[in-house]
Amino acid sequence: MQIESMKVFIRSTKNGWYYQEPAKWTADQKAARDLEQVARAVERIFQDHLEDVEILLSYDEPRYDLVLPVPPSPSRPAPRRQSQPSSEEGRHGEDATPSVPAKKTPPL
Repeated sequence: MQIESMKVFIRSTKNGWYYQEPAKWTADQKAARDLEQVARAVERIFQDHLEDVEILLSYDEPRYDLVLPVPPSPSRPAPRRQSQPSSEEGRHGEDATPSVPAKKTPPL
């Protein structure tokens, strides 16, 4: 039985490029720095103040790859999202879903 190796990469969520060293990124996964452990990737993210990144656990078989999202730094304000109307104003729009399903009344 063959043991699959795992590599740990930091990847930009903006362009999909892989971390090599501070201020140096590559589109080629093979040229990226393998940090070997998730803890090392997390340390590097904090040390280099990396933003808009995720951690990729990459295996020999790509279907087993796993992406770990990295939340924004607490010192950096989270991106502003469009405000949602309050429940008093009602929710209208394509992605609005009612919190309670509407009851259908049978025809008389």
